[in-house]
Amino acid sequence: MAILRVERFWLIVPKEEESKLLEVFKAFPRIHWEKTSKIESQSSRYSAQLSKIEETFKIALELFPNKKNLLESFFAGREEIDEKQFQQLLEEVSWKKLYRTAKWAEKALENLKRRKERLEQLTFDIRFWDKLDCALDFPRSFERYELFSGIISKKNFDQFLQQAGELLEESWIWSVQEKKEVKCVLLVRKENADKIEKTLQKFEFTPKKIPYLKSTPSESIQRLNRILENVEKAKERILKRASILNEKFRNLEAWYDYFLSKSLEERTTDFRYDTVYFTAYTGWIPTIDKQEFLNLLERTVSQYGFESREPLEDEDPPVILHNPRFIKPFEFLTKLYGMPRYNGVDPTPYVAPFYLIFFGICLGDVGYGLLQLTLVSWIKKAFKPERGAKELLDLLQVLSIPSILVGILTWSFFGSQPFLGPDGKFLGIFPVVNPTGELMKALTIALFIGVFSQMYALVLRMVCGFKTKDYKTAIYDGLLWLLFFASLLGYFGLQLITGKQYRIFLYILLASALGLILTQGRDKKNILSRIVVGVISLYGIVGAYGISSFVGDVLSYSRLFALNLVGSVFGSVITQLAQMVKGVPALGWILFALIWVGGQLLNYVLSALSAFVHSTRLQFLEMFGKFYSAGGKAFTPYALEGKYFKVRK
Repeated sequence: MAILRVERFWLIVPKEEESKLLEVFKAFPRIHWEKTSKIESQSSRYSAQLSKIEETFKIALELFPNKKNLLESFFAGREEIDEKQFQQLLEEVSWKKLYRTAKWAEKALENLKRRKERLEQLTFDIRFWDKLDCALDFPRSFERYELFSGIISKKNFDQFLQQAGELLEESWIWSVQEKKEVKCVLLVRKENADKIEKTLQKFEFTPKKIPYLKSTPSESIQRLNRILENVEKAKERILKRASILNEKFRNLEAWYDYFLSKSLEERTTDFRYDTVYFTAYTGWIPTIDKQEFLNLLERTVSQYGFESREPLEDEDPPVILHNPRFIKPFEFLTKLYGMPRYNGVDPTPYVAPFYLIFFGICLGDVGYGLLQLTLVSWIKKAFKPERGAKELLDLLQVLSIPSILVGILTWSFFGSQPFLGPDGKFLGIFPVVNPTGELMKALTIALFIGVFSQMYALVLRMVCGFKTKDYKTAIYDGLLWLLFFASLLGYFGLQLITGKQYRIFLYILLASALGLILTQGRDKKNILSRIVVGVISLYGIVGAYGISSFVGDVLSYSRLFALNLVGSVFGSVITQLAQMVKGVPALGWILFALIWVGGQLLNYVLSALSAFVHSTRLQFLEMFGKFYSAGGKAFTPYALEGKYFKVRK
């Protein structure tokens, strides 16, 4: 049973017994509770606490960046502790104290940041005038003179002096050349100021103010440097005081989980239907769990009413995929595509073997398979992943096995084929298939897999049609196409191999073709249009399938050994490159190890990623597209769990 049977239930308790139901919610997190449509979700009274703690997280991580590595960030699950340890984390420090510290540190550091920016800008402005050997507190406005200060190119400055000529009489000019530019200060008579200003603009003069300071530029810079040092020391003092945020980060996480649990407990009222004297709940429960749930109710609530039934035809029950342990990792792929409908078919057990073959051939290498098995096993043990991350790692762990097996058949070990004898084989057996030397053989196997999987997909379309009582799809779009392609391959294939004509296949081919012509345009009312569409559909321009679609899909499977070939060649090239530097004096073996280990890791990552993507594409497009339609909703149990800790009872 790939889709677990569920029942719709109603639970009614007297008002005075309602508080005890919270224990039921906590103790039985395997129910998909239905929210009442009459009550809209209100913001929780714990939302403010959660928001403030999230704000504290953000500030703490900005001040003390997360030290988690890439693997930990992706795969780490919740830390498992007991209730006593969890309570200790709550009691050690108040979340309000951490929040106040975070806000204080944030504000203090922001003030320091603004002050530092102002000081650095002032330092930059002073450095511009560092050749002025005088205190910068001289007057900027005069009764009879106008002050201009700024920068101008050397060429323009010379031309300006020539053109200004008499206007600069009785003026004071200070200038210093730096590379191709001239910094200058002009003190000119007021009656000539407008003309001087226009002349300066003509020669692209850029005004720049001189900061007002009571000391010379060099003295001012020294003083500003001392102030900047004090700013840095103040920042260090703030970070030291705020380091409690880093030290008590786990406590903060515990407080977050505490309020999250309280919030979830509060939201259980969203599932409640109230009457004057009773409270009712409804939801979906797996049939296999019903008796355990009833036993829990019996122990927890003294008075209650419980009734359940099978889903009605017009209902859309939530879906739980339920497969044997060795198939379960492949549920990750089905969920990735979309959950099946409750009365539909779970494709997981039907396509899992094909995905094993697809991925196994694409990655197909003993070394890479062992590397994946070791790496995934270590990550699972070290980080104890949960939910989606665990499902992905479980799948990758299983997929390492066919990769090793295909690697043995092709005798590929990190892209190399060691220990081969004079006959090109190891122990006279391996490689059974050599993708690098037997391209046609490898291609033939890939295309055979393609033909078989396409026929298998048509069988599944037929089975799914019968199971969902869609008999037209089962017969017209499943059975007829299956007979058509099987007889087509049987007639021409056997004739090519044996040289004989098996007319039984010809009769089946003609009969199935006639059936397809009459049924593929069945939505057309006009009989002539129906026949025309039926004929065209044989090619694959319209309709559910066609010869061109079949050929195109089968050719897609050539990528299986193509990816295997690319991975093998790249791995072999890396080994050869590493061998070439092995003879370098003193550093030879170090260079060999660096190139070989780094290159093989890179090749494994690229090959595994390609194997996953292309195998998934073959499954989703070439197989799921033939028979599977998603559209179901996932069974979502309401669990009062924290985000960071898994608390043992």
